[in-house]
Amino acid sequence: MKLLRLLAASVAALAVFVIVACDTPAPGPGTVTVPTPADSLKATSISATTVRLKWNASTATSLVGYRVTILNTVTGGVIGTTNASTATTFDVNGLTAGTVYLFRVQARNNDTVSAAREIRWSPAVRVTTMQGGAIRIYETASGFGSGLRIQGGTALNLTVARGNEWDLGINTRSADTLFIGTPDALNYTAITSPRLTKSANSIYPNIDNLDQVFDTQVQMDTRGGVYAIPLRTTTKGFVFAIQTVEGNFAKIFVKAVNNVILQPNITPNNRFIEVEVSYQPVANVPYAIVKDSAPQGGITLMRRAPMSVVVD
Repeated sequence: MKLLRLLAASVAALAVFVIVACDTPAPGPGTVTVPTPADSLKATSISATTVRLKWNASTATSLVGYRVTILNTVTGGVIGTTNASTATTFDVNGLTAGTVYLFRVQARNNDTVSAAREIRWSPAVRVTTMQGGAIRIYETASGFGSGLRIQGGTALNLTVARGNEWDLGINTRSADTLFIGTPDALNYTAITSPRLTKSANSIYPNIDNLDQVFDTQVQMDTRGGVYAIPLRTTTKGFVFAIQTVEGNFAKIFVKAVNNVILQPNITPNNRFIEVEVSYQPVANVPYAIVKDSAPQGGITLMRRAPMSVVVD
């Protein structure tokens, strides 16, 4: 009798186990983990055929790299896709200056890719030489040119007497301050009908080369102006942007050689600044500069209309 009761209990327990086991769902496929996206995507033009992208890294622990996609901004078609490494910069080559591309960056892991970060950009021409040498703009007292005309990817040094042809220039009448900017705001009496170059209300201080300047969006002012550079305390280069009357955008890099902006010369009254230019050969294809950002590094920006911006 006891044996029969034990057997019955065992059968009942087995039945309960089978019922419970049948009610437990079977394990499903592995969960897909979507990586967190990259952030703060920016770009800069390295040359007429190359754009460099830069972004903040994804925080995904499963990250294996990034997917970079280049698209046609007119048709939306994909021009190329690359599965890049975990580095946070990427050079896109084989482009055409003046053509605007859409660049898309996605973090990727072994399962999938993240949401996209996108930026529109166009490569630009680098102008580093002028009339057989480095691009120089000479002080006000010099017999050489105190201004530049930038046209078709070339730079031409012009005297004050030809100031009506300048896109930008300098004024060195102050012993302690370099004034650099658009010709209408430089206070030269010889400039009676200046080209109305536009300038940006933004400047990049502490720059060693143009490749350091990454941007996100365009914000060009409707007027020109002059940056007042304190010569005694400015020991690094700086970059600012202009737009010519014809509509061409350019970034102007003013170098600091041996920690000095205004370079000495063995002949009197011929001190100079040395510059490089990143120039967009197609009109109204913009560079990007940080929106509504004020001048930095103790630099004052003065406009044609009464306006000044001072940063401590």
